[in-house]
Amino acid sequence: MFFPNEALAADTPSKKAPSLANGLTLSLVQDLGLHAGSDVCSPENQLYGDYACFRDSGTQYHGTPLAMRGGDVRPGLQLSTTRVLLGYDRVVFENVTLGVRLGWVLQGGGPRPSGAEAPAFLPFHGEVRAGYTFGARPFARPGFRGSLFVFGGIAQFDTEYRVFVEEDTTKPPPASQLDNPPSQTLSAYRKSGTGFVGLGAAAAYAFSPSLALSAALKFTKPFPSTGTLLSPELSFSYAF
Repeated sequence: MFFPNEALAADTPSKKAPSLANGLTLSLVQDLGLHAGSDVCSPENQLYGDYACFRDSGTQYHGTPLAMRGGDVRPGLQLSTTRVLLGYDRVVFENVTLGVRLGWVLQGGGPRPSGAEAPAFLPFHGEVRAGYTFGARPFARPGFRGSLFVFGGIAQFDTEYRVFVEEDTTKPPPASQLDNPPSQTLSAYRKSGTGFVGLGAAAAYAFSPSLALSAALKFTKPFPSTGTLLSPELSFSYAF
């Protein structure tokens, strides 16, 4: 979202962007999940909550853990999905840009839960964004720039937590899963999305009126499956 507006560098200032005030960006984003929960691998949490738990064999866990022994997720940042985004932005006023981002998840998507109606992970990312860059004629010259932006769109965010569960051996095991040991460590995926909104802040350095490198930090709230994510974003932009 950082690119020049050469017409604004003229002696006569203008509040409107020229017809070629366009920019392309290539971004790498690392999502960091910030969640908490108790008994996340219990049957109730997996059926009606936002977690899905998987054994090391790759199959979803269908056992019955002891009360308060069904896996705890402690608050703290955890690596989530990694995605690449291709973006387009346009200057609509001297400091305001509007843009879109389309992308794909490179890694971090969890396995598909059991059940015929269980959805597979959504790797596609679609986003609209509006930004404000500080300063007079911020896109007219090289140097440092700072901005704030808001965004929203469609994407899924999976965060994997390793949790320890203890089996309730007084309960009969499911017929499809007779080999659960008395205790085991599972991968509990917090599944969030597939809609989202958020806000972010970015700092950029323009090497020339056409080329810039920026780093941003985004705060994202997915819905209807909720969650909280912080996402560092590194972008390279080209103006034309």
